[in-house]
Amino acid sequence: MTTKNVRRTFRLAVVDRAGLAAEFESISREKSWPVDVLSCSSALEIVGDSGPGPLGGLVVSVGASGPFLTDLLRWTESTASQRVPTLVLGAGRPEDEAAARMVLGREHVKWLDPEPAREALSEWLAVALEVHEVRAFRSDHDGIAQAMREARMQLFHGFIQNYAPPEGPPVGPPLPTTTQEIQPLREARSQFERAHIQAAVREWGSLKDASAALGISYTSLWRRLR
Repeated sequence: MTTKNVRRTFRLAVVDRAGLAAEFESISREKSWPVDVLSCSSALEIVGDSGPGPLGGLVVSVGASGPFLTDLLRWTESTASQRVPTLVLGAGRPEDEAAARMVLGREHVKWLDPEPAREALSEWLAVALEVHEVRAFRSDHDGIAQAMREARMQLFHGFIQNYAPPEGPPVGPPLPTTTQEIQPLREARSQFERAHIQAAVREWGSLKDASAALGISYTSLWRRLR
């Protein structure tokens, strides 16, 4: 059983009345990035009752947001751990000063002046995509860890036939990066052995095949997974 690293589609909402959405579509095509651009002409299309749902990123021009910029920024930070990376573009008018003050203190929001360079838009989009990928990886990791915990409990209680190995890359102990993280060799060997066995079970799909590949008995494998 093999797995592939497939990048998930990144949903980007652009609130603007000019060609900003088309610019981001062009950048994503040029870079071959999996970006789905949602063009909006009003902030109400985001914060309204029939909003777009979960987004990976948000781009807002001050001119198009009108008096709803504050509502948009609050919407992007409704969940502290899932703040939506946001780009705010000034309108080149006096209201820019008030809008810039709203952005201050919001680490997930970046400010750019009107008519920004294409490179600046591309750099922001690259960072937002990285946040999206890291969050997706974290979600996958948590799901695999939960599946492994459930499988361990099934094995512990003897429900071996109900075990379904989770998909994903092998999960082993992290390598030490400082002297304080170095463990006794016995503990490190034990962690590596368990991670190696878990990876074998996941790849072969059954305890019987995994035990044969590892060169140990079925009973020994079952005991080591307890």
